Amino acid sequence: MLVNTSRFGDIDIEEKDVVNFISPILGFAEERKYIIVNQFEQNSFQYMQSVTEPNLTFVLADPFQFNKEYDFVLEEHWIRELEINSEEDVTVKAITTVRSATDITINLAAPIIINEKNNKAAQIIMDSASYSTRFSIITSKDEGGE
Repeated sequence: MLVNTSRFGDIDIEEKDVVNFISPILGFAEERKYIIVNQFEQNSFQYMQSVTEPNLTFVLADPFQFNKEYDFVLEEHWIRELEINSEEDVTVKAITTVRSATDITINLAAPIIINEKNNKAAQIIMDSASYSTRFSIITSKDEGGE
C-alpha cells in the first residue's frame, strides 16, 4: 500500500501497519487511518501520518517520558472497544505541539491509546482536570492549556 505524504514523500507500507482509530482524534472526525513514522531511531518523537490526507501529520511523544508522575486508569469500555487483553499490548502516546524550540507542549489530557496487537487506537479524553492539554516538555509545567 502506497501512502502519499507531504512531509515524507511516498511511503510503502503493509496494511497490517495501519493504526485504525475506533474513535477519531478531536477535530479530525473523517480521518481514522494512520501510520506511525519513526524518522530517527534514538528520538523521543514519532510522527503519526494520515493514510488518506497527505498534509495531516501529528507529532507524538511518550507522555511518561516528560511527566514521571503521569498516571491514569483506562475505563473498562475502552479496554473492551480496543480489545486489550494485556497491559503489555498497549502503547500510550500524546500529541505534541511544537511552536518554537523553546515552546513545545504535550497534551496529557487526551492521550492516544494504541493496542499494538490489533492496531486499534483511540484518543481518550480524561474526565479528570488534573492534566493539561499544554504541558511544557521544556519546563515540565502546565502552560495554560485546558
